[in-house]
Amino acid sequence: MASRVSQELPHTNSTIDELLKLFTFKGLTLNDLVVLSGAHTIGFSQRECFVIRLYGYRGTNQPDPTLDPRLLKALSMSCPKFGGNSDIVAPFDVTTPFSFDNAYYANLEAHLGLLETDQALGLDPRTKPMVHDLAKDKQKFFQAFAVAMEKMGGIGVKKGRKHGEKRKDCGMHSL
Repeated sequence: MASRVSQELPHTNSTIDELLKLFTFKGLTLNDLVVLSGAHTIGFSQRECFVIRLYGYRGTNQPDPTLDPRLLKALSMSCPKFGGNSDIVAPFDVTTPFSFDNAYYANLEAHLGLLETDQALGLDPRTKPMVHDLAKDKQKFFQAFAVAMEKMGGIGVKKGRKHGEKRKDCGMHSL
């Protein structure tokens, strides 16, 4: 079961095409991909999810050239190439990591995306205009996020007598 879950989740180095394929399979659109990625306006990522961008981007011994040099320096200081603490985490949103806002998108425009997948949204010609629009308009992001989250919440929900179950007591669990 766990192996099936990992196949259905995006990887930190997925391309936009790979992400879009995953989202489309679930009935979501390119717009949903960009908007739902905005959840990265809060939270942190483990070192293992972004360290490859610092030291071995795409098989080179170089950092990801799309990474802002200031962010590269800050991340490299807390995540040395050899040794160091493997439990290091970094915020997805380096400017307002504890606020649910649209700064995540402005960060992508400034090449401050922590994950390769995040930064790809700010670079790909299909998603870049959406990133720009959401970076400019916090209310637009909030409204779009609510709609996309509701849409995502309906994925895989079983309905009807044959496939679903309506519980009168939600405290009861069935196996």
